[in-house]
Amino acid sequence: MAESPWAFGWTQLLTIVGMIITIGIAAGGFRTFGRWKREKLEEARIETAIKALALTYKSKFVFESIRSPMTFSFEYKDMPEQAGETEDKRGRRGSFYAILKRIEHHKAFFEQAWELQAECTAIFGPAIEDTFLLLHRARREIEVSAEMLWNDPEPTHRSEDNLATWNSFRADVWAAYAGASKDGDKVGAKLSKFRSQMESFCRPIIDRGK
Repeated sequence: MAESPWAFGWTQLLTIVGMIITIGIAAGGFRTFGRWKREKLEEARIETAIKALALTYKSKFVFESIRSPMTFSFEYKDMPEQAGETEDKRGRRGSFYAILKRIEHHKAFFEQAWELQAECTAIFGPAIEDTFLLLHRARREIEVSAEMLWNDPEPTHRSEDNLATWNSFRADVWAAYAGASKDGDKVGAKLSKFRSQMESFCRPIIDRGK
């Protein structure tokens, strides 16, 4: 019996139709995957922005706690003694030792900031590192100035320059001394800039997700 002249044609046509359907399904899958990927990335951006902004608001209370001018004796009861120091001098040194203890007390917060900085950099890009550095530099300036004042609450040589330097140290530790320092409250300025930049960066991302 002679083979139908349409047999080969129909088989080829069905094969082509199958291939077209397969390609269509694959293309749709790629488009679905692309959409899913974009959605997941946006979710990650929003989640990270919320965490970053929460840490930003928390930083206000952390630094207010660290820089509080109120000092209690229990905060420096373990402070090493200096030979021949008076009780008055120990109390003045203790005020700055307490600042260092408070920074140590908030160690978990600063570790969280470093971890979140890496996460934000991975998602938002390296530009945000400069904003986080404002926070770290503010902490470091408090730390260095408190260490200087803990060792010597007053300059040995009370020259005008030395007194100005010590007032600058005190302004780093306590915002209330900003008026006595020619540089004002450098630490407070960095923290305000940090909060402002983080607000500008994170708030639009969060609001876009509403």
